Amino acid sequence: MSILYVLVILLPALASGVSILNKSSNGEYNTDESGNVYMYINVIGHVKAPGTFIIYEGTDILTILSAAGGPLPGAKLNKVMIYREGDNMKRLDLDRYLDTGKKLDINFKPNDTIYIEQTLGSYLISKSTILNSILSILNIYFTIDRNN
Repeated sequence: MSILYVLVILLPALASGVSILNKSSNGEYNTDESGNVYMYINVIGHVKAPGTFIIYEGTDILTILSAAGGPLPGAKLNKVMIYREGDNMKRLDLDRYLDTGKKLDINFKPNDTIYIEQTLGSYLISKSTILNSILSILNIYFTIDRNN
């Protein structure tokens, strides 16, 4: 029975290829058996797969965004927001970084949240099917109203 219990607990971690992590006393950092330090980072907004990700300490923002599937077309890369506990917020111009290749001075902390906003044009285009449906319904309504 105890072997079954161990398999039920360990099998998901082993199957996913993730090392078993040991939590630190403060619960913010995790380490594996090799001593690598990991933390949780949140990525929300206009990315392919928003969510919470386990990253190595010292991971750069492009790697984190790649884990989230990358930004979607229409993402405001010139206004990437990084939120940190304690009401700290930092704005990052990822467009400039991609154009110049200058190193970014960002050290992520556990539970930081990266938010990528969607441009207004992209938002309107994504909602154009709803707008087309509303206009079609209005067209039908006015056509019926005019014929009566």
